[in-house]
Amino acid sequence: MKEIHVILSGGLSRRFGEPKAFARWKGKPLYQWCKQALGDDVLILSRPGLTERFIELGEKAVLEDIEPYRGKGPLAGMYTAMERAEGECYIFSACDTPLVRQETISALKRQLTPADDAVVPVADGRAQPLVAVYHRRVKSVLHEQLQQNELKISSFLDRIRVKYIEADAVGAEPWEFINVNKKSDLEEIEPFFPG
Repeated sequence: MKEIHVILSGGLSRRFGEPKAFARWKGKPLYQWCKQALGDDVLILSRPGLTERFIELGEKAVLEDIEPYRGKGPLAGMYTAMERAEGECYIFSACDTPLVRQETISALKRQLTPADDAVVPVADGRAQPLVAVYHRRVKSVLHEQLQQNELKISSFLDRIRVKYIEADAVGAEPWEFINVNKKSDLEEIEPFFPG
């Protein structure tokens, strides 16, 4: 099964105050921590104004959301990845989840069966759909939702066959799924840094 690893980094980072993907933590930009978990061969979903910065940092596979869905949130990024990169299995990580480990990504991938459209981890009682695995079958559902301007990821998940799996069932720690929304969050995740 051909896998496509994708970092979603096209958000506006309003609460953070600057593009989160490039915020430095422990000596490197946040998105590079996600890349470490996904592997070097990643596709980065960006937005106008940020794409050039990724390229300057040596990234080769950087895309912006397909028009007319540009700026429509993570569903647009997911759809763009599936439309532009041919694969069967798409592993997504938001650029603001620097604590996710490579072992966790591998364990989630192993959970996808032919009966599943997606594998979504649950940490501390909350589904984590932006650090998850999706089969390409969901592309048509993403497209329908974008056409209807239904941008809630929860609505999308309600329309597909999702295997929800507790983080500890795949050897993951709940703190791996903490996302950085404000600059102060970088200090709060400090105790969980494995290095």
